[in-house]
Amino acid sequence: MTKSDDNSWLRKIFPRALWSRRFTIIWAGCFATVLAFDLLWSMATSFRGLGFASTYIFGATLALAMAAPAAIWRSRWPSAIILVAADLLAIANLMYCRTYFGPIPPASYLLGGNVAEFGDAIRHSLRLSDLVFPAITILTLLLSTVKSIDSPEPPARKRLKATLAALAAGVAACQACGALQGGGVLSHITHLKEECYYRATPPVAYTLPVSILADLLESNRPISDQELADARQWLREGDMLRSEPAANLAYKPGNVVMIIVESLEAWPLGKSVEGQEITPCLNRLLADTATTWMAPRVLSQVGPGRSIDGQLLMTTGLLPMADYVYSMRFPDHTYPHLAQTLRADSGMKSYLLSGDRATTWNQGAVAKSFGIDETRFRDSWDSSESFGHPRNPSDGSFLRQVADCMKKGEIWPEGERALVEVITYSSHFPFTIPEEHRRLRLSADYPAPLGDYMTAINYTDHAVGEFISYLRSRSDAAETMIVIVGDHEGLASWRDPIRAACPQLASLVDAESFVPMIVVNSPVAGRYEPVMGQVDIYPTILDLAGIPHTQGIFPGLGFSALSPSAPGAAIDITGRMTGASDSIPAAMADHLRRSYGVSSTIIRADMLR
Repeated sequence: MTKSDDNSWLRKIFPRALWSRRFTIIWAGCFATVLAFDLLWSMATSFRGLGFASTYIFGATLALAMAAPAAIWRSRWPSAIILVAADLLAIANLMYCRTYFGPIPPASYLLGGNVAEFGDAIRHSLRLSDLVFPAITILTLLLSTVKSIDSPEPPARKRLKATLAALAAGVAACQACGALQGGGVLSHITHLKEECYYRATPPVAYTLPVSILADLLESNRPISDQELADARQWLREGDMLRSEPAANLAYKPGNVVMIIVESLEAWPLGKSVEGQEITPCLNRLLADTATTWMAPRVLSQVGPGRSIDGQLLMTTGLLPMADYVYSMRFPDHTYPHLAQTLRADSGMKSYLLSGDRATTWNQGAVAKSFGIDETRFRDSWDSSESFGHPRNPSDGSFLRQVADCMKKGEIWPEGERALVEVITYSSHFPFTIPEEHRRLRLSADYPAPLGDYMTAINYTDHAVGEFISYLRSRSDAAETMIVIVGDHEGLASWRDPIRAACPQLASLVDAESFVPMIVVNSPVAGRYEPVMGQVDIYPTILDLAGIPHTQGIFPGLGFSALSPSAPGAAIDITGRMTGASDSIPAAMADHLRRSYGVSSTIIRADMLR
């Protein structure tokens, strides 16, 4: 070999044979990182992604790209930076998945303010298994520093490695051609996300970076005329499927108070542990069977926005977006909130009262689009009694301050017709209630975080009970309809391990992510046992408030529980249907399955303006 050959551009880029021992070790470490993510992701979602050939081909190819600096620079620092960055990305998405059952939406990487607000929840989403990532990184870097690893290899071994590399490249090319025949990788990812059992598989089947890129391209894709036409056709189909309430309700409440309770699931209602009721105050409301209506099987349908998605579902009748938090991306779009409907129908003034910051999920800005007349957030309250982080006032302190402002006439003076939306916070994950504020005393060792969850819900139940006692003391109590709902489920990925721990816990905790809907001073009493979705709460409130299905009133995308057309089933953000899915007509099932995509089009295109 001549000196000029030795100084060729190829030798400058690859100072040793590409598959040197050092490069192979770093590539193996990168591949191990990818496979560790795949395994942990599958444990939290579904193992179906591990059955794709692309899982290993794309994983090996990503590992090659991650290891490339090891072939260009002899320093280990570029590889160290790449491995650490990959570890952080993998762990962050696994933590997110344990609550939201999907990868972090691309736009959410920029929401640093919200991340700071939920520090406790983020820390408690970590698992010991996440330590596998730094362990792989450390081991890889240690092994790659051994001095003898870059010694020249026999020509035969080099030829064998070159053959294996060519074979791997050929298999990857065949896989790529197969993907292109089906419309390409991006098309296949879109198809997987539309399938109930495969929605969470793209980060495994095509690696996390490719999945993020696909989400980014999809979310920035312009809306086509066909999508707009499909959404309009879907809305027309909904009008044909939807029917009037079973009974003509002449009742019109003078006021509506909607209490949205953080992470309230349905199963604690009426249940006791160690001889103590978990929700004694709500249980007393449910005991009044003459004036209380309850739906115990409301499926949580929130997306990446969690609590702000709960507000969207239950107060506007729209479904959340899978790729964006609507309040962050489209705060100025048109949302048909209950505030607008009740103002037009009964002249009600609207209030939104929260102990959270106005900037959290941009709820202060989106409240203006909701048409809410008056808002009060964290800076309006005394937060000296606060649990954990963020420094929101405790539910007990917050609701006492709200009641005091009402007594003084600063908020909703008696005699004023109003919609009052109150949002609690203390039962937010990680469910931290100081010992001196606990009312539920547990001695048994419950699987995490069940014991803390029950303690937090019991605390908030008492705070809500005291607030309702004030509402019932007002002169306008008889004409005030009180709606109590959970903003979303609370146990997330802990649900299955908790239920699997023992038969007693399996009978205590629901298998599904159900939240309750309780209506006090309801014109219809009793229990509604079929499954409904959070999106069905909006049209149900309209019917309970005696608002007719007239032209100009947005009926929501769901179905009122008081209507004979209620399907008795609901679909969540993952595409899975819960309830009477086998007995509903095919047209209704298809209508429900398409609802999330249509709602996303409605929001993105601002179709309701």
